[in-house]
Amino acid sequence: MYPAPVWAAFGAVRHAGTLPAADNVVCSQVGSPAARAQLELSARCTPEGVVEAARFRAYGCPTSIAVGEWLAGRIEGCSTAVAIPPTAADIRAALEIGEDKAHCALMGEDVLRALFDQIHRIRR
Repeated sequence: MYPAPVWAAFGAVRHAGTLPAADNVVCSQVGSPAARAQLELSARCTPEGVVEAARFRAYGCPTSIAVGEWLAGRIEGCSTAVAIPPTAADIRAALEIGEDKAHCALMGEDVLRALFDQIHRIRR
């Protein structure tokens, strides 16, 4: 049984897919081999580092998909210069993820940090 916030994000996916390759698009991908799950997050950013659009692709359980949807929706419109990426604990709290699916929240934290690192490297 999955918690209600996971089902809500899983059932109302608006950010699934990829963004067309361009100079202002960055992408990061992480995986959990033990769980056979992957999470990819891409973002199109302005020169100032504001995320204009975000998309995700996830392979795994409904929790993996819910984490991708939640992250993509959360970063759209945000400035990566001032935003503090949510931690796995933040993701778990927002989606009420239990210990058995904690790896999904860890993937979310890892993919978002990697994405922000890429954005900051490009802006330098």
